Amino acid sequence: MDAAMDPEALVQCPYDKSHQIRVSRLPYHLVKCQRNNPQVARTLATCPFNARHRVPQAKLQSHVASCPNKRQPDLPHEMDVPLGTRMRQPEVPTAWQVPPCQEDWEAELEGLEDPPPFILNAKTNDLLLPCDSGMFPGTGDPKEPPPRREVRRARKR
Repeated sequence: MDAAMDPEALVQCPYDKSHQIRVSRLPYHLVKCQRNNPQVARTLATCPFNARHRVPQAKLQSHVASCPNKRQPDLPHEMDVPLGTRMRQPEVPTAWQVPPCQEDWEAELEGLEDPPPFILNAKTNDLLLPCDSGMFPGTGDPKEPPPRREVRRARKR
């Protein structure tokens, strides 16, 4: 089975000779057929170079020697090429250097007013802010806030 095969080409299943499977679906079919045919699965070995290659265990050595996908598994793909024909690899920079920081958070805080205090579960709209008029919001009286009971009753209606 060649990796450059047409994905729509049909290949024979190694577990059941009556199965003809498209190359694009072969990996999924192999898993399913291996599970459904445990007796045949015990007699077949998987190629170390291509998991789609399932061969009888007795023929695994000869398949490994002639497998079209054969390469040394510990080396990257480019290392299979002989040294004389291999292009020189570009040098990788040793380490990334962090650019100098242009921010000064302490200087940015100097010109700001004090932030409002943190109050758990309070929203900005719930907080009473100081007014220039000296009156409580919602009343005409500068000395007294509106009675809480009346506000609660009005909200329930």
